[in-house]
Amino acid sequence: MSTKEKTSDIQVELEQRFLAYALSTIVSRSLPDVRDGLKPIHRRILYAMDSIGVSATAKHVKSAKIIGEVLGKYHPHGDASTYESMVRMAQDFSMRYPLVDGKGNFGSLDGDAPAAYRYTEGRLPPITSYLLGDLKKDTVDFRQNYDNTLKEPVVLPSVVPNLLVNGASGIAVGMACSFPSHNLNEVIAALVAMIKEPGLTIPQLMKHIKGPDFPTGGIILNPKTELRQAYKDGSGAIRIRGEWTVENLARGKKQIILTSIPYGINKARLIEKIAEIIIAKKLPPLIDVRDESDEKIRVVLEVKGSPDLEKLMSYLFKHTEFES
Repeated sequence: MSTKEKTSDIQVELEQRFLAYALSTIVSRSLPDVRDGLKPIHRRILYAMDSIGVSATAKHVKSAKIIGEVLGKYHPHGDASTYESMVRMAQDFSMRYPLVDGKGNFGSLDGDAPAAYRYTEGRLPPITSYLLGDLKKDTVDFRQNYDNTLKEPVVLPSVVPNLLVNGASGIAVGMACSFPSHNLNEVIAALVAMIKEPGLTIPQLMKHIKGPDFPTGGIILNPKTELRQAYKDGSGAIRIRGEWTVENLARGKKQIILTSIPYGINKARLIEKIAEIIIAKKLPPLIDVRDESDEKIRVVLEVKGSPDLEKLMSYLFKHTEFES
């Protein structure tokens, strides 16, 4: 019994297959959709939570139940990566407006790992009602899930400009994105201005949106012209410096208090680096560093004598991630 052989140019074949793989990675995994600002995994987590009724007014349910719902019905991938995505959506230091209301240990700024999903709980916060509210109104297309037994939304009918307010980053194949987060009030003010006058220029929009707004605070050092150029080109780097203040003590002594750190910086590593500088005596006036943080960041730097504190901080800006 003879079989017909199919011949094909290996270069053409590789190009076609690689393009199919690249497109799949871009659309189905790594990059957010501009309409709701979500990657498929985040969209599926929110949709699964909504479908089992874990709304802002409901009781928190075990994260294990949510992850099981997501994996069993919509996302046939690993539980560890799925839970990691849910954890990030619950961290108020990772997202400007968290999309999961978490209960339990969801990690910290010091890089501590979250508790396992059998120990934590979650529900949807109020803001998600603006992402999911119109699902039943036939506003978006639905597609078959991975085993053709259920349907899932292609995109959420979000009325929140989530891509801008929460930002996103992702690396696909031949394509990547890195959007910083922004202040919701500023973005809405810009949208209202655009509705009134659709042809607004970037400088006009920047009267409303002054620049990115990160969940961990900090001061953006870029001049306005640089930010304007970054918005115009769609690429650029943002330099952030943590905030600090001086606290007066008895007998004329002073100490420096770090009150915020740049976005994405591990606080424990930053303190470790400052401690290394103290031990190496690279900054003699600085004698101790203490972390007194609770819900708010409070890192105490003890100094001796009456040094020039501005110069001391300039050294830390240059040699640590306190400026990033």
